[in-house]
Amino acid sequence: MGVYFTSDLHLGHLLASDKRGFKDIRVHDETVLASLAVIDNKRTVLYILGDVAMDPKMLPRLKELKCRKILVRGNHDTYKLSEYLDVFEEIHGFVKYKGMWLSHCPIHPQEMFRAEVNVHGHIHKGALTKPLGFPYINVNWDFWHRPLSLDEVKVLIESRSDGLLEN
Repeated sequence: MGVYFTSDLHLGHLLASDKRGFKDIRVHDETVLASLAVIDNKRTVLYILGDVAMDPKMLPRLKELKCRKILVRGNHDTYKLSEYLDVFEEIHGFVKYKGMWLSHCPIHPQEMFRAEVNVHGHIHKGALTKPLGFPYINVNWDFWHRPLSLDEVKVLIESRSDGLLEN
């Protein structure tokens, strides 16, 4: 079994696809979905840490994946809960997993005493907000172009690094 983390897929989002350098939103969406398909099998757990799709018609595309899908809702995940429950096994606002806070937005530093790190998304490549550095690990699709495995996150924790270069 493998556990993976990603965020900010922004399926069906014209502005996100353009900022990521895609001239065609369909190519963007297929590229993002292909990056998930690489790790897809029924023994995989995929945590998507918010901002899945800007078009609810894209949610069924995630249903095609065989893996267990868990959503931590983001600021753009505004559709009815029933639409997400049709795709995701679990849905959270934020959740603790193996000593890590999983959230969409970075959590307040005051809460870090309850966990070693905060695995999050929300902060995009090229945003005015710079990467926060350890103990924050940003799994936004903008930076990695794929989900990160639990083992990769553990390496980042051991090296006390977020793994990101400056924008």
